[in-house]
Amino acid sequence: MTPMKTISVLIALTALAISGRAPAQDIVIQPVKINTPGNSEIAPLLEDSVLYFISNRRTNLLVTYLNQDDELLYHVFTAPLQADGTLGKTTLFAPPDQPRYNAGSLTFSANGSQMIATHNKSNKTTTRKTRDQSNPLSLYAAEKKDKGWHGYEQLQLNIPLGSSIGHPSLSEDGRFLFFVSDMETGEGATDIYVSEKNGGKWGTPRNIGSHINTSGRELFPFIHPSGKLYFSSDAHNESGGLNIYYIDWKDTKANPVELPIPINSTSNDFSCFISDDEKWGYFASDRNGDDDIFRFSMPQVGCSDPQEIVEDNYCFTFFENGPFKSDTLPYIYRWDFGDGQNAIGLEVDHCFPGPGKYHINLNVVDTLLNEDLFSVASYDLNLERTSQIWFEAPDTIQTYQPIHLKAHPRELEGLSSEPVYWWSFGDGETRIGKNIDYQYKKAGNYQIICSTTLTDGRIICYYRNITIFDSQED
Repeated sequence: MTPMKTISVLIALTALAISGRAPAQDIVIQPVKINTPGNSEIAPLLEDSVLYFISNRRTNLLVTYLNQDDELLYHVFTAPLQADGTLGKTTLFAPPDQPRYNAGSLTFSANGSQMIATHNKSNKTTTRKTRDQSNPLSLYAAEKKDKGWHGYEQLQLNIPLGSSIGHPSLSEDGRFLFFVSDMETGEGATDIYVSEKNGGKWGTPRNIGSHINTSGRELFPFIHPSGKLYFSSDAHNESGGLNIYYIDWKDTKANPVELPIPINSTSNDFSCFISDDEKWGYFASDRNGDDDIFRFSMPQVGCSDPQEIVEDNYCFTFFENGPFKSDTLPYIYRWDFGDGQNAIGLEVDHCFPGPGKYHINLNVVDTLLNEDLFSVASYDLNLERTSQIWFEAPDTIQTYQPIHLKAHPRELEGLSSEPVYWWSFGDGETRIGKNIDYQYKKAGNYQIICSTTLTDGRIICYYRNITIFDSQED
């Protein structure tokens, strides 16, 4: 008996597709020079080549205002991003029309014409002699006119009286506003909420869900142009401190992915800005004693010889060149495939349900007596998945149509417990992460490559071809 195997079985026996051996590449982080000793610098956000951040550094030597914890109030500061990637001189960001006191993190519309910022609802001051015990935070929108910010108005978001909201982040299309609140109906101390804009008005906020919010604190949402939601949490692992995660927020079955070391550490790491290509960004951490802002850059994984993804197919043709070929003889061949299925004939086709170990039996049966006369063959067939990084993608798709990509390691050895995946889309754009949403802007034929580095420094990479056609074409 000689089974005719499909090509997938042959491929399953090959070794890993290795692009080459390379030294382990590290994520580079470094504190930025705007940090000041003894003060906090947090919530970095880059807008139009200017870094916005909040700090409790002293801004007035004659008057000291405090928050309810006897700490200096926070204000927004800016620093220009220079051509060499460093930051220039720090300046207090204080538009004349903004609410007077405590200023928190902010967000901008994609065209830069609208800003939503965090401020206290009340303008009452708090000093060491007089303290306002209840002054919740709220969100205020302002419009850019004549190179300045004007018309601050508190957003009407149907928030329970006494609850605070802050840490806003606008989606690229301006449709969704993410923010944090301590509403009593939440999962924990602070939760992330989202409000959708309809007809020029923000809808009632909804809790983003228990797949993101926990019994602890979720803070500083940052919605990336790719569709991923970055956020900080102290309850998605057992460390007890804040760490930075990302997730496809619309996928309620998804689990948050923790950003790799050294962005996350044993200290509190929180509040991030990620560049559009996800190659670099900023985040805050107290790893040096104070809350400081750090810049990070991701290593770029080179892939010189990517391997095409194999579609595993567990279908075979079985045949037997035996002595009983006459139609006049009362004998037949009966195949038992070990998966609950059988077939009759000299040559049969059969598809197994998936990988596994199957015991194959071929018997000669006397049809008159309905008995097995003897066994022709009996053996085990071990079917395995091809070793590869598996991901699905359409063969063709329109420009600007979202593609959801998810890396699945299959039968790969030597992976770290939390592998980092790099994606290249053939149009000059790259991304990092296990789950990626992407849109092609130009028609053409491209190669989507997914790569990762094994623990011994080897790079493995796999690809699919995709054709993009212009959505404007008939």
